[in-house]
Amino acid sequence: IYGWRGSSPQYFMEFNKEFPSPGTTRVMLSENYRSHQHIIDAAEHIVRAAPAIPGKKAKASGEPKALVPVTVLERDDAALGRLVLAHYERGDSVLMLYRKSSDKSLIEEHIQAVVNVDSSLPAGSRRLKQLTYHSAKGLQADAVFLLGDCQHVTRSPYKNQVYRMAGLGKDGDSEPYDNAQKDEVLRLAYVGITRAVSHCYWYVEKPEGQGVNVPRASERVDGKKAFFDDQRS
Repeated sequence: IYGWRGSSPQYFMEFNKEFPSPGTTRVMLSENYRSHQHIIDAAEHIVRAAPAIPGKKAKASGEPKALVPVTVLERDDAALGRLVLAHYERGDSVLMLYRKSSDKSLIEEHIQAVVNVDSSLPAGSRRLKQLTYHSAKGLQADAVFLLGDCQHVTRSPYKNQVYRMAGLGKDGDSEPYDNAQKDEVLRLAYVGITRAVSHCYWYVEKPEGQGVNVPRASERVDGKKAFFDDQRS
């Protein structure tokens, strides 16, 4: 499902062109039985800037849940650790998602107590998972903690060439892969946020160096919306 694995949303958005057939039937998967509406709306607000299939809008289904906004905070590993512990102690399942796998070692000391307790339980009773954003598709938890922003900071002449050869991207675009990644980071944030059943906390570091001028998914956060609680200074 990711560009760096050779996929492209173009296969869905231009389905009839990519997969010619005598006839097709479009089925819109709009009912979400995992997340409440605030989580859905926050995720869709982030990804709205990226091209999408017209008319696609998800709605929460199933048992009604309390509407809790997605909380966006500045990076604070110690505070994150305390919040993970609080959710775990009250019986919630917890999913820790890292933008970079190297972040796992940085946060380790702050959640070690939870890791120790959880790892001592039978596999079927464990309530803590730690993964990268890219590995989280299909998973869910009561409380989701996102560590790190989603941004595309590298360029790939080779992948740009492969995209051009595959006919992906707009006509005349010399960097179709790199430009597609600018949209993909928004979709990656969408995947992370929508893993949450009830609570989602997004810890974002302040950009430094080259990161200052790179588009970031967190720039789409609008603290004026009811589905966001932006606590960054």
